[in-house]
Amino acid sequence: SKAEKMPGVIKIVPIDTNYGHGFGIIAENTWTAFKAAEAIDTEWADPEYPLDSAGISKALKRTLGTKGSVMRDDGDVNTAFADAPREKIVEADYAVPYLAHATMEPMNATARLKDGVLDIWCGNQAPTLVRQLCANAVGIEQDNVNVHTTFMGGGFGRRVEVDYALCAALMAKETAGRPIKVIWTREEDMRHDAYRPASVGKFQARLGNDGMPIAVDMTIASPSLIASTLRRLFPSISPLGPDKSIVDGAHNQPYTIPNYRVTGVAAPVSIPVGSWRSVGSSINGFFHEGFLDEIAVAGKTDPVD
Repeated sequence: SKAEKMPGVIKIVPIDTNYGHGFGIIAENTWTAFKAAEAIDTEWADPEYPLDSAGISKALKRTLGTKGSVMRDDGDVNTAFADAPREKIVEADYAVPYLAHATMEPMNATARLKDGVLDIWCGNQAPTLVRQLCANAVGIEQDNVNVHTTFMGGGFGRRVEVDYALCAALMAKETAGRPIKVIWTREEDMRHDAYRPASVGKFQARLGNDGMPIAVDMTIASPSLIASTLRRLFPSISPLGPDKSIVDGAHNQPYTIPNYRVTGVAAPVSIPVGSWRSVGSSINGFFHEGFLDEIAVAGKTDPVD
């Protein structure tokens, strides 16, 4: 290929992991590796998930109408809404997009496989996982893997993933004991993240005569963080139950509303998602408190009350 013939390119290595399939460029310097990657002429198949924001939004909203898991069910929400006058009902829809971690330092790792021993230098948030999965990837015992955890330019949950370390380990198999440093471009870093999930919510409240809420019904749909993470790290393990991260920050609020229901629905959108700071609470804190403010405005009460 054109990339293989470029001066300074040593080898192009197929990369095949639970994170996906691609190629790694081994070159004499970073710039040559970047330019060679741009020169690879590759045909990619369409993924199994929507390719644009409109398609993703449509898929998430469609999921809202399916059966979910009730994570909180205080009182009798259905009865509370059954005879509610229309003027006492408050409704709202909320949505947030996928978010990348966008760490200051793009993903990178240095690896050396020599005499059956793998050394990996990288900033990471899960050295045990790095050790275990890199050992499996190159076919050696975990006792023969040394993980040197360095300072890192931001993690926020992104470096719980081990994709960048796996790339370095697999490419180190091809360099005959010579250390190799893998650096992702910023574009690659943004494109291949395990994002904070996109999420949509449909909310309804009934106001009492004093303007205070006497019933709240919340349904939130989002891809499952747990299922997505297990597919990458431990594909032989299936989630054991509902993913509470979908409703974290909504189902566990301390409000004393007598009729209070929170339902989470796992959306079948397989864009990779992962840990992003507080994950569910970073989404549902906004959803929940935003809706409570709307209730306060509709009921002409102070949100603090």
